[in-house]
Amino acid sequence: MNILPTMPNVPMTEKNATNPTTEPAVLHESVIGWFGEHARDLPWRRPEAGAWGVMVSEFMLQQTPVSRVLPVYEQWLARWPRPADLAAEAPGEAVRAWGRLGYPRRALRLHGAARP
Repeated sequence: MNILPTMPNVPMTEKNATNPTTEPAVLHESVIGWFGEHARDLPWRRPEAGAWGVMVSEFMLQQTPVSRVLPVYEQWLARWPRPADLAAEAPGEAVRAWGRLGYPRRALRLHGAARP
């Protein structure tokens, strides 16, 4: 199964028959082009997400599907829009808000990372 995007500008040769992306620039252009066409609009990819929003998403998305993360992510940032807001709460509140994302230690680690 080939999961890489089609690259019509790369001639197939015996040398690259198993890996047509032998040139890094070709691979980069192909992946960037595919992403531009197929990327999902996710809140942590938007400029207004900022570093905190991206960090929260990274913690939440570890071994958890995007569909389960989205509602919790929105609630989390509504409640704690800045790291200092989370740090001011007890760690147990972070675990409770984590809900059913699984691996609640991630909530504790995120809480710890929010502290100065």
